[in-house]
Amino acid sequence: MRKIIFFSLLVLSQSVFADWVLDKSNSVLNFTTTKNASKTEVQSFNVMQGDIKGDQATLIIDLSSVDTGIEIRDERLRTLFFNISKFPEATASLKIASEAIKAIKLGYSQEMELYAVIDLYGVKQTLPVVVQVTQLKEGKLLVYSKQPLIVDLSKFNLLEGVNTLRNIAKLQSINAAVPVTFSLLFMKK
Repeated sequence: MRKIIFFSLLVLSQSVFADWVLDKSNSVLNFTTTKNASKTEVQSFNVMQGDIKGDQATLIIDLSSVDTGIEIRDERLRTLFFNISKFPEATASLKIASEAIKAIKLGYSQEMELYAVIDLYGVKQTLPVVVQVTQLKEGKLLVYSKQPLIVDLSKFNLLEGVNTLRNIAKLQSINAAVPVTFSLLFMKK
């Protein structure tokens, strides 16, 4: 049901030598779910960390921080879908040319078509992602999804979890294609 994330984007262990570090309080990662073919809802993750170091951008998502607005659903997602006792995090990493970031003038944006490696539920998949990168003011970089990243749950071995959630909630269907959007604010280290 609630999915992943992942994406949207970027993973690498946070380091004191990072070029940019994620401003967690001003960053969001949302995913959209559709059940019974017509009921669509937006969910999010409240805890993530990330950085951009050289040409490597990373994002680590704490799957226990899933937030659907309904506690029992959050708990079911944590235990029955994400299996956080075994897979507590999802990560996304991608190569991003540091020279391309440096070339963006203050107040301007650059669209970038990249490939993110998503690691979710013990499975790694490479997915295309289109981002907009904006140099805000000195020391701030905004990276957001120009288009939703579509995560196919079947490619991450998550259909069994989807079916478990569907049966518990007595739903006819839960869409296995999950759009993920993000807005990530990075601060210069």
